[in-house]
Amino acid sequence: MRIFLLFLICAALASCNHFEFSPNQTFDRLSLKDVNATNLKRLGNGANDDTVTFVLTGDSQKSRDETVQFCKAVNAIKGIDFVVLDGDITEFGVLKEMLWISRTLEDLNPPYVAVIGNHDETARGKETFKHMFGELDYSFVYGGIKFVCHDSNSREYNFNGQVPNIPWLKNELKPSPDIKGFVAISHVPVNSEDFDPLLIKDYTTTFAETPGFLASLNAHAHNYSLYYPDDSGIPYVITSAVANKEFLVVQIVNNKISFERVYF
Repeated sequence: MRIFLLFLICAALASCNHFEFSPNQTFDRLSLKDVNATNLKRLGNGANDDTVTFVLTGDSQKSRDETVQFCKAVNAIKGIDFVVLDGDITEFGVLKEMLWISRTLEDLNPPYVAVIGNHDETARGKETFKHMFGELDYSFVYGGIKFVCHDSNSREYNFNGQVPNIPWLKNELKPSPDIKGFVAISHVPVNSEDFDPLLIKDYTTTFAETPGFLASLNAHAHNYSLYYPDDSGIPYVITSAVANKEFLVVQIVNNKISFERVYF
């Protein structure tokens, strides 16, 4: 009898579409994989696009219903090339929540990419993000603009002086004949107490000394903000959280960048 019951239990588990053995698991057979690479391939390089228009949002944790509304709002806007989800996809770095949000974002008409946030690095979230989206530091070029997406969640590394990765950033920001401008995208802004204070000067100087550097884009604070941490004139912009039903439409024309707050 016991053997028969054990057989039934095993059969039931095998027939389930999804069974989480642990809240710390990083993937299962329903997980998405390499979403960023897949969507960037779909996006292409925009070689013939002289106007780059994209949506910047962030902090979708605990906001699945608002994320559904966000997708509808973005789809109603014509001319959006791509969407950036700028970190804190999840509250606790759990696979299930990351999968919920990423599946919801599949309803977007334009392709999207994700940047890792500090909450995404809790538990085993970093490994989950890598499996589902790809590398924590990566870049892509669209319409002659290089977008440098990177991990700036210093506190999650105990302020070890290596996050954000300044040498990597400097290498990514080197001039190139096919690149007209640069935009940096990360979750934690430089004016946050969660950003390594010992790296602020080198970080902002790296941006200021890069010809054609247009803006540093962030999330994390959950409210919109525009500020200038130095005298370079480079705007540092923070987008609002999904829960606040607000996002930014960013447009780059003739190497000039502008921002529009959109409410939904």
